[in-house]
Amino acid sequence: MSNQAETTDATLVQQAMTRQIHRTNKQIEALTRAIDRVDDATELQVKGTLLKTYASQIEGRHHFVVLPDYRNPGQELAIQLDVTKSIMANAEAYFHQYRKDKRGLQTVMSNRDQAEAELKQQVARQKNFEAEDADQVATVKQELITEGALKTKVLHSSKAPEPAHPRRFYTSDHVLVEVGKNSEQNDHLTLTARKDYYWMHVSELAGSHVVIHSNQPSQQTLQEAAVLTAYYSKGRKQSRVPVDVLKVSQLRKPKGAKSGLVTFSGKASTITVRPDAELVKQLRVKE
Repeated sequence: MSNQAETTDATLVQQAMTRQIHRTNKQIEALTRAIDRVDDATELQVKGTLLKTYASQIEGRHHFVVLPDYRNPGQELAIQLDVTKSIMANAEAYFHQYRKDKRGLQTVMSNRDQAEAELKQQVARQKNFEAEDADQVATVKQELITEGALKTKVLHSSKAPEPAHPRRFYTSDHVLVEVGKNSEQNDHLTLTARKDYYWMHVSELAGSHVVIHSNQPSQQTLQEAAVLTAYYSKGRKQSRVPVDVLKVSQLRKPKGAKSGLVTFSGKASTITVRPDAELVKQLRVKE
């Protein structure tokens, strides 16, 4: 490599590190704002508990009720109600929102912890970077490419860029199923899919986002797509892997969330399957 090329690579690597640190700081700020906006989930739990406790004493339909606050003797708490629902149904709605907010807050806090840990590593790497050290420039360049902070084509890297499309398969019913290859591709695949298509991801494990190009897939297609989902996940070596099944319309991307992270509303169904390398091979579209 010529000195001019080394200098160019070193400069681009320094710029990429600066941009990455800036983005990570912005991500932490966004996640912190999201945490600050989340109301105290305990308040929702208290309202649900009060409605359940006094349900038999509340007659008729109301837009709100005022009940004794057991946390503060002598004080009362106003609770808004949905007049189309019974008191018990309103209580369950508060419990549901409490559980949802609690899960969401834990996810956001976990994401911020991870972003803060990544920021420390990024700052340390930038501090220790020696632009005159060709070996270090090459090493950091490859790290940044792997992390998605630097595009391979910018540096004319020898590493071939990944195909523009996800992995593609056709089920026995001739339905296209796409499987993301990395976090960025998972985001693009999920966020650009038709809202009435079906979507899969392994339960409680890291794995690819999977989109079934059908709004009425057969059980056979769902089963085969679930095998693909299990195979392209951390559960590949397990004997049985639970896979969540949703509509794309149930998914959303939280503001400031890291690549590959989505949340969903409503209920998900679950299909438990065995990862099957042979089936994956049979269904794979040759590229």
